[in-house]
Amino acid sequence: SLAGNGKMSLLHMLTVVLSFFSMKCALGLTPDVRVHTDLKYGTALQVKKIPDYSEFDLSCASPVHEHSRRETLSGFLGAAAVASTPMAAFAAPPMATGEAENVGAQFERSIRPKPPKILRSKLNQNFAVLLMRSSYNALDQLDCVPMDQFQRDFFLIRQAEYEPYVKNLGPGVVQQGNLVDPYYFDFISFAQYATIARDMKDPPEFFEEKQPEDMGEDQPMNFKPVVVRREVDAKLLPEKHSELVGNAILDRLDEIFAGTASAIPELRGRPNSANVLSALKQLVVLFVINGFAFEGRAEITKESQSGMLGSATGTQFKIVLSTPANLWSGRALQVRKSTPTNDFFLKTARVLLSRAGLLVSSSSVKYENNQEITTFSIL
Repeated sequence: SLAGNGKMSLLHMLTVVLSFFSMKCALGLTPDVRVHTDLKYGTALQVKKIPDYSEFDLSCASPVHEHSRRETLSGFLGAAAVASTPMAAFAAPPMATGEAENVGAQFERSIRPKPPKILRSKLNQNFAVLLMRSSYNALDQLDCVPMDQFQRDFFLIRQAEYEPYVKNLGPGVVQQGNLVDPYYFDFISFAQYATIARDMKDPPEFFEEKQPEDMGEDQPMNFKPVVVRREVDAKLLPEKHSELVGNAILDRLDEIFAGTASAIPELRGRPNSANVLSALKQLVVLFVINGFAFEGRAEITKESQSGMLGSATGTQFKIVLSTPANLWSGRALQVRKSTPTNDFFLKTARVLLSRAGLLVSSSSVKYENNQEITTFSIL
């Protein structure tokens, strides 16, 4: 049915099919996958992984929302774009086939820290998908790059980076396509954020992308070129992306754990430093129990000197996550000077505090002694 009334070439049809398979493998989706079209929302493709854990029930690949037309597109055209790059007026240049393998890329690869072989927790499947999917959706919502181009660039970076990564760890260590494997998640998260950071640089205000049309039930999928306008200031894209990802993670954690003993304590009014610390500690617990880190802690490193009684303003906090799932990728992205990076805990903590009227300042994330060390102050 993808052949489009016989007009699509056999090669194009094959690359489209391979594209969908590539997307399924990249997201760690095993044979328990269901694909269907929801006619209520047009031709929005939904791919749902049968959850391994009862507390999660995510639409793993393409949650239906106002941007699902682009998510559908990305699933079908990701690898197909490698074979035939779409002509996109006003779009930023797509990654050239050799860009991820040129001298500069090889040099940058040589100065990165090597991925460590250490004891690490397996991630909760659906929590891992949540981190990947929220990062993808945030980019989609920002309208700063054609999503077919993003999928093509993502494919080329994955292709160039995977063999050197596996070689550094040794045979049999990385379980390709399995998001619960911290070694694979570390790799695929690096590739995703390296692509996001690249495609956010000098984004066009207008670009063209191919979007799916609703042709009716049991009809071939059709794509038409549409000009999209970016609304967010280019300088604010990394910050806005982090905010969207943090909101998605926190909303899901609240949805799952609200009303239970594991719920994050609500920060009301003008919370003091003890209240904030309690909330951060519970957020650490939720990241740990979902396998993102082996263990973690949150502490106050400097009490507020502002003189504002009962306020957390001016307090400095430190959060330490041991052997986190982004241990290598976080450092590697910093070497690349990528922005944004996959500092998922900081993204979520920032949103948690902003909802209580608190602003995070002077934040930093370091990777030392197999730990992710996040520090920040509150304004």
